[in-house]
Amino acid sequence: MIRKRSNFVVTLVAILCAVVFIVAWVGRVRDGRRALADADAAIAHGNVFDAIVAASAAAEARCPGFCVSEEGFARLETIAKEAETRADDATAFAAWRAVRAACLASEIFSTHTARRTHADAEIARLGHRLDVAAVAKGHAPTEAASEERLRAVLDESDVPAGTTYALIGLGGIAFLMLVGVLFF
Repeated sequence: MIRKRSNFVVTLVAILCAVVFIVAWVGRVRDGRRALADADAAIAHGNVFDAIVAASAAAEARCPGFCVSEEGFARLETIAKEAETRADDATAFAAWRAVRAACLASEIFSTHTARRTHADAEIARLGHRLDVAAVAKGHAPTEAASEERLRAVLDESDVPAGTTYALIGLGGIAFLMLVGVLFF
């Protein structure tokens, strides 16, 4: 009797986990598509900062079997490159910062990817250029005025990858299953 009940609890927990996963995946897909559509609409209206925010949200909407994340990254990189061709370094800087933030938010196994490394280099280069322009206008230079200093600061900042959070979640699920088996 106890064995049947524990099997029922384990099955129930597994079904609940599957339902939660499916609901989260569908929600993530929907949010990513909506963010990408918002980015395209903002680009069409010439509102680059809203486009950066929406494309960043799309880039962060990473989930298995769904490629809107790559499209969001592509929009951000396009915005950055187009802004730089117009000599709008502030917008290019903001777009590369959004690329970096989306990389940190969406990577699963490692936060040091080629895309993040490229974004860090662009942020350092544009940050240095913005600082030089500010100094030319008579403002005081910032402490991180050199490209090398900016790169070093960007390299030092590391966050746990998604794997850490996945393991914590799996540990929680295992705990709930163990509690279900022991007490039900």
